[in-house]
Amino acid sequence: MPLVTIEIAETVPVETRLAYADAVNAGLVEGLGMDAEDRFQVIHPLPADHLIADPHHLGGDRQDVVFVRILMVRMYDAATKERMYDAVARRLEALGVRPSDVFIAVTENGLEDWYPGARGARTP
Repeated sequence: MPLVTIEIAETVPVETRLAYADAVNAGLVEGLGMDAEDRFQVIHPLPADHLIADPHHLGGDRQDVVFVRILMVRMYDAATKERMYDAVARRLEALGVRPSDVFIAVTENGLEDWYPGARGARTP
C-alpha cells in the first residue's frame, strides 16, 4: 500500500494528470506485484518555476520533469524496485513523458509506521 505523490507542472491538463496517476499505479502493480486496489495517490500541480531539476544531471536531458515520490513499507529488494522504476517510466513514456523527465524517489519504513484507518484502532 504505497503512498504516491506526483508533482507536475500546473499546465498539465487534469485528464493528463489522472492518466499519469493511472500509469504510475499500473507500474507499481507490474513492478512490485502489488494489488491494483492498493492505490493511494496525491497529485500536486505546481507552477513550473517551483519544479527545479538539473537538466543534465547524470547525463540527462530534462525538460518537463514528472516527480514521483513513493512512500512504502521496506520489503522489496533492489531488483524488484528496479523493475518498478522501469515499469513506471515505460508506462509514462506511453503517455508522452520522456524517460529522462521521470524522476522517482522511494522512501521506506516499517509496517508499524502506517495507520490505514480501515483496521480500526491498534493495540500496543
